Amino acid sequence: MKTNLSAKFLMVVAVASGGCVGTVGTTTGPGSSGSGSGGTGGGTVGSSPGKGNGSGSGAGASTGAGSSATGGGSAAAGSGGSGGSTGSGGSGGSGGSATVVPATDPGRVTLHRLNRAEYNNTVADLFGTSLRPADAFPADDPGGDFDNIADVLSLSPLHLSMYQSAAQALLDEAFTNASERAKLVTCDLVAQGTTCARTILTAFMPRAWRRPIDATDVDTHMAVVSTGIAQGLTTEAALELALTAVLMSPHFVFRVELDPDPVSQTPHALNAYEVASRLSYFLWSSMPDDALFKAAADGSLTSAATVSAQTDRMLASPKAQALITNFAGQWLYIRQTQELQPDPTAFPAFDQPLRDAMQSEAELLFRDVALNGAPVDTLLKANYLYANDRLAQHYGLDPVSSTTPVKVSLTGTSHRGGILAQGGFLTATSHPVKTSPVKRGKWVLNQLLCFDVPPPPPGVQTSLDNSTVTGTLRQVLEAHRADPTCSACHMLMDPIGFGLENYDAVGAYRTQDAGLDIDSGGQLPSGGTFSGADQLSALIAADPKFPACVVQKLYSYALGRLPDKTPTQMDGQTMASVTAAFRDNGLGFKDLVKNIVTAPTFLNRRGEPAAP
Repeated sequence: MKTNLSAKFLMVVAVASGGCVGTVGTTTGPGSSGSGSGGTGGGTVGSSPGKGNGSGSGAGASTGAGSSATGGGSAAAGSGGSGGSTGSGGSGGSGGSATVVPATDPGRVTLHRLNRAEYNNTVADLFGTSLRPADAFPADDPGGDFDNIADVLSLSPLHLSMYQSAAQALLDEAFTNASERAKLVTCDLVAQGTTCARTILTAFMPRAWRRPIDATDVDTHMAVVSTGIAQGLTTEAALELALTAVLMSPHFVFRVELDPDPVSQTPHALNAYEVASRLSYFLWSSMPDDALFKAAADGSLTSAATVSAQTDRMLASPKAQALITNFAGQWLYIRQTQELQPDPTAFPAFDQPLRDAMQSEAELLFRDVALNGAPVDTLLKANYLYANDRLAQHYGLDPVSSTTPVKVSLTGTSHRGGILAQGGFLTATSHPVKTSPVKRGKWVLNQLLCFDVPPPPPGVQTSLDNSTVTGTLRQVLEAHRADPTCSACHMLMDPIGFGLENYDAVGAYRTQDAGLDIDSGGQLPSGGTFSGADQLSALIAADPKFPACVVQKLYSYALGRLPDKTPTQMDGQTMASVTAAFRDNGLGFKDLVKNIVTAPTFLNRRGEPAAP
């Protein structure tokens, strides 16, 4: 249903900004305290997360929105406390003793805007809709490896406009689709009027905002309903305006966590609803379900035992597919599979069915680890794969007589097994025409060993000059590595990538390059030598840096912030403890998840010191 959009926009903004939260600062630096104001159109939400505390006050009657809103200013963007390391040992003099700085800081997460995946999943669970409005939103910037890192999830004026359009589309469908309407409208708006509107708001707002609401919250939005009716709208049309305000509120588009004293650095426990949201957005990339809301309401979610039990339940849900799509999809580059564009002249047989089969292969292997109990090193050591006939043909395997992926046991001569022999990874780390030992080696170092390779020095030529060197790509790169300005980084990356040269730029197995036999020997920075993908995978699986890196990646994704290396920060000791348990428990992924969600850094936070 459509109404006067200018009046609608004024009403929505006045309530959403003035009545809910102050202006969010414009940078992630020491930010401004926000204050939303009413008047014509009210205050606005700023352009990106910032530090500082919002104090909003919505004022007076605006020309289309005369809602009087006393702003609580409850949620401002604080700078994200990112993780850390264990305290550093002090150096004792002669006869002295080492001291350790106690690590007591659980950190904090910047006010976290819902990213596109989270927004789409949230509205699907809230309304039962199949609409995906966030697909049209601006792309989310990644922080580290992931697009759920709060510090970089900025907010632009374009977001605000699209939030309004999305809310209108969602509500238009919710009021006209019979099943969605039955879920939302639980009384007779025509017969009961504003009494029914209040009932609907009172039921909808706690779910949308993922926390309890009070009478003031409802009264603020009922003022929109009353103003709309006074301007000649039906009760239903006026209610849609109020619901639009709910969906444009920072309490919906952000994951709000509050501090009793916003500038205090004293750690405090999250409340049960904040824990529920951390759990649900970690495991499902969506809002809490009824069971989580119930556990938050009865207080049991403040218990580590309940958090662990809820985690088991949530990992058994179909919605845990989000962990595969969004965590593994970014960590292991599975998301990039649909973007692969090998050169069609060099690889004319590469097509969409092959692209889809490669993505399914990677997702199903990770599913075995994340949800079916296989140890995490199965990602490297699997003696099986998932293939349909299209992928089997590409890999040179016998037909599997299936258009959908099936589990295929491998022999010792298949040259397959594990992520380093998967076509999706091998294609994503290649150039359109040829392989890239540099990209492949860097990927292994960054994604599997958490070894940060520095960027090339300014002005260094990064493209290869093939005019003076002939032979295999390995021989060309070895000549390139003779340049001292290039050797430091390439000595780390290239020897790893050489071990995967038996796979061409679309992951097909080969034994020659440029008519010459391929040398797939290589070396890890730790000194371990190998020949080929199987030996490389075995070395990485045995490297203690691998489980530690898995922990670091999942920990960052779970908290929505990067680990902090400040000596008093608890991230370092927490990750060390979780990693030790991860190894002791046989690299079980579910146990790893539960150890992260019951860690003090997941269940606690602190405020942000006031800017000087």
